[in-house]
Amino acid sequence: MLIVKSSPLKAVASADRLTEWFQKQRKSGKPIYYILPSNKYLQEARKCKVGMAFKTFDDLADLVLQKAKVDYFPVSESERALFFQELLARNPQRFFQQSAELRHKAKAYADTYGQLKRLGLTINDLPPQFKEMELVFQEYETEWVQKQRLLDPENRIHQAVAIKQQLDLNLEGIVIDGYLDFSTVQYMMIAYFVALGVEITVYLPAIEAAEIISETKAELRNLGFKIEPEPQYLKEIEPQIEVFSATTSKEEIYGVLQEIVKNHQQVPLSEVGILLADENTYHSKLTKIAFEKQIPITQPQKSDVKRSLLFQLMFQSLLKHNGRFLSRWDYLDIVDTLLRLHFLTSNDYIKQKKRFIDTGFLDSNLKESLEKMLEFRKSLPKKASLITYLKAVIEFLETSQLTLKWKEKLFIETNTAKLKQIRFEWKAYDYIMNFLAQKIAMLEMQELHGLQVSDHIFADWLNEGMQKATIYVERAPKQGVQLFTFRDVALFKGSHLYVIGMNEGTYPKGHKLSGYFQETDLKHLPIPFASPTRKLFRQKEDAFFSQLFSLADKLTFSYVVGLDPHHPLLPSPYLERWKSQIEGRKYSAVNRFTENESDSKRDYEEKVAYHVGIGKRVTSFPQKLENIANKLAAHERGTEEVSESWAEKLRRDKMSVTMLESYAMCPFKYALERILNIQEPLEKRTTLDFRDTGSMLHTIIEKFYHQLNLIGKPFGMFSDDMNETAETVLIDIFEKEWTAIEAKHQDFSMLKLAIEKVEWEKKLRKWWLAEKKHFWKNKHLQSMQLFRLEEAIELELPLDTDTTITLSGKIDRIDLDEDGFVIYDYKSGFASLHFEREVRPGLKLQLPLYLVAMETRLANGHYQLALATTFTEVPHNLTAHGAAYISLRDPQKRAGNSVWREEHFGKNSPFSIHASATKEETLEAETFLAKYELKQRIKALWEGSRQDFSVKPLKCINSCLYKPVCRVTQDQIEAGEGEWK
Repeated sequence: MLIVKSSPLKAVASADRLTEWFQKQRKSGKPIYYILPSNKYLQEARKCKVGMAFKTFDDLADLVLQKAKVDYFPVSESERALFFQELLARNPQRFFQQSAELRHKAKAYADTYGQLKRLGLTINDLPPQFKEMELVFQEYETEWVQKQRLLDPENRIHQAVAIKQQLDLNLEGIVIDGYLDFSTVQYMMIAYFVALGVEITVYLPAIEAAEIISETKAELRNLGFKIEPEPQYLKEIEPQIEVFSATTSKEEIYGVLQEIVKNHQQVPLSEVGILLADENTYHSKLTKIAFEKQIPITQPQKSDVKRSLLFQLMFQSLLKHNGRFLSRWDYLDIVDTLLRLHFLTSNDYIKQKKRFIDTGFLDSNLKESLEKMLEFRKSLPKKASLITYLKAVIEFLETSQLTLKWKEKLFIETNTAKLKQIRFEWKAYDYIMNFLAQKIAMLEMQELHGLQVSDHIFADWLNEGMQKATIYVERAPKQGVQLFTFRDVALFKGSHLYVIGMNEGTYPKGHKLSGYFQETDLKHLPIPFASPTRKLFRQKEDAFFSQLFSLADKLTFSYVVGLDPHHPLLPSPYLERWKSQIEGRKYSAVNRFTENESDSKRDYEEKVAYHVGIGKRVTSFPQKLENIANKLAAHERGTEEVSESWAEKLRRDKMSVTMLESYAMCPFKYALERILNIQEPLEKRTTLDFRDTGSMLHTIIEKFYHQLNLIGKPFGMFSDDMNETAETVLIDIFEKEWTAIEAKHQDFSMLKLAIEKVEWEKKLRKWWLAEKKHFWKNKHLQSMQLFRLEEAIELELPLDTDTTITLSGKIDRIDLDEDGFVIYDYKSGFASLHFEREVRPGLKLQLPLYLVAMETRLANGHYQLALATTFTEVPHNLTAHGAAYISLRDPQKRAGNSVWREEHFGKNSPFSIHASATKEETLEAETFLAKYELKQRIKALWEGSRQDFSVKPLKCINSCLYKPVCRVTQDQIEAGEGEWK
């Protein structure tokens, strides 16, 4: 007997109906399968404990396959995508994509195949434009479906309905309850059981004017079902409707929960339900905020197995690792997770991790655990049977002895939070072990010992298997707010239902077919039942929405309007008829914070903080907030000054020029770096340390000129023989110095170092070409000589009548002729010399002060002996020609990186000066210092460097090591950068 009955919404799987069918089951002595549309319906029905077998359509397919003694291994849709990936990866002649592209293509193929099966079709029915996939689909069915017997949900139904033999299912009947419509494959199952002669009763919800119900009745009538007349139900009283908009989804949740708290006296929590139009977006946010506001939600607290440290260790640190451990940084992820799994105290955890980063060593027991893990990862074959991988993971977990360590911790640990963490990890361990054992048992039972996959496919397969795995943390409270989706909202038994997330595009959802299928393809395909068109899905959503008006006395809809009033987000078209209610009724942070009442201490403090933040006077300001406000005010000022006694201790009458530059750039950074000596955090480097390469550069240049014996020699003495050997000497020195760089960067791969080496060799060759052009082969400078390299200097600089300080430094290069000298400073990176933006504020003082120091030394006769041996007649009154940075990025440049006396400009300049270089009438020391007020600036920097370390950067660089602890604001950065423009 095949019957379709109309059912009130709230009668779906009701206790009375279940009892009635149970009595029929008892009378017949055979089971009746009760089919329900969602897990929530199944859970609610099972609570009645009436002895019925509650099933899904997938369960019916499994029943048929088992009765027909068809052996198979069930796989999910996600696993099917992985098998397609394995299939495509086997044939490199067919696909040359990168691994990411291969994954996307495999998923698209798998989705297309799944959609084809959900349409009730076979490979032979593929549309013409998909024919290129036919061979891949056939290979999948031959290899995975027929040979390996791996059946996804769609193939299980297809194979079940393909069984022609008359099976004795020992069924009294099937009851299908709560469905609005059926998919194509579900109709196929219904038709199959009709053909077997099984009695089927279908209850369709009574939703007024629902087109989808009429469509379903028509399809069932074609299958031979008798449609009973729909009884006349009493007209429900129209519910009260409210519509609210919110600035964000978070504020929408806060607003709804606040409304529930306010109305709690009139409407108990057990009478309240929340329907999530977008479960993925709202569920975790809502449960978190409800927990903060201490509003019980009638759902058990669960935690995902994939969030456990144990699973992260297995999947991310081991299985997804490439197996190459070349440096301690490759081990760090494993070590960190391992330390946390041992549940050390905070201090011990930090000490052990720092010790490992610094030295690479661990305590013996941790080292032993780490070695076992590395041995496990390295022993995994690139390709093996699924059973081999599963057994390897089980063996690894059993020999890890983690449970023994957790047991020891449980006896001595007193911290409740840590005890809960250990308990959760242990439960995750048990779950994973059971999961692995069950998979092995199923594979062995189906004799799938030879099912081979790649190691990365196995890792993804295991990850997919854990995606929906959960562990119960706490039971659901007996009383509280109920959560629903449109699939199961008919279970709501209360009086007030909140429907949140009702935005355009969220509900109704934009429906599309899977894979490469388009809706136009449906018109030309022999789909046996219920073609899944947009119209069909819209009819279903219409019915879902219509049922709300029969479920509650009051409906409150809400959606997110956004923060931009000129481009608001739009409500669902279903809310169009109440549009007049929407304007100006918003859930927002401003409205929430201006509420007079608070439901918790935290809520109260947030509201007080908000009012203080907008400049309101608050009479009772909590001490905690006052302390925070004071700290924030201090941070905004950025003032950091030390006492007079400390200022005296920090006084330095002798300091390097680079220290002054460092203080000028950022006083706060100067204090951390040069006074507190705070070291930079250890981290894996992705670029060579600029300090090491800078030091290497200076060493190479000094050794190079020493070996060629060119220091103190005129440029004209550079011979052709020297030119032939010079580059070889340069590269030989570089090769030796590069070994030191490699020794300091052992964390780099050999390929990375090889690439860097080639780049540096190119830079040095380019540098030597520029050196020859500007100096050794420059016909206008034949009498000038390379006078000194790496010359250490000290300059006693009187700042005023009472104050003289000593500045130290090192001049990279000094060139000299009978008329004057030139200062050069070699840089491995970018170099500029802008006098107003960089010299006057003190950011670039080296070249200007080195010019002054060199002039002072010459005037004091410091080089008298050297000049006497160099020149036939000792020159007097040697003055500065100029100074320049030489950057290896562009060693020929003499533009914005140099300063020269004005007579050296022009076409005939022996120094090849660019017109954009800085031009000075004179570089005489006192005139030069006075023009740019350098004495006053140096005095201010010198005085500040012992007392004022405020957050006042003149130059804030993105690569600053101290960014994580710096509280500089964007306003302070802009103020500093704009001060000397």
